[in-house]
Amino acid sequence: MTIYSDDLVQLTNWVSGLSASAFGIYDAVAGSGTVSHGLVMTYCGVALAYTTGSFQDYLRRRDTRVVAHLAGNPGSSLPQICAATGLHKDRVGSSLQRLTADGLVLSEIGATAISRSYRLTR
Repeated sequence: MTIYSDDLVQLTNWVSGLSASAFGIYDAVAGSGTVSHGLVMTYCGVALAYTTGSFQDYLRRRDTRVVAHLAGNPGSSLPQICAATGLHKDRVGSSLQRLTADGLVLSEIGATAISRSYRLTR
């Protein structure tokens, strides 16, 4: 199983959100803080955990943009995909890694990572 930086961000948001919620509930019920402080902390933790799903949706939309470009332009390089999608090279690289690992995209070997070309699998 490959773990991508995007997945680590998602996991961190989820764990941090749930931890903050648990601490907020504890603080509101049994802690030395005020009830309003605990409730605010709980709300912030829930909001952080909730945004994890939104982040996953963002990744799917970003991957879809990369796939859509490759569908019309097989053999595109990383810089070409970046220029066409308007995404930063780190984000496109992460999407390409994920799509390649999932078997949706093939990487044709180049001398450097930037000179590789990518196409959809058949």
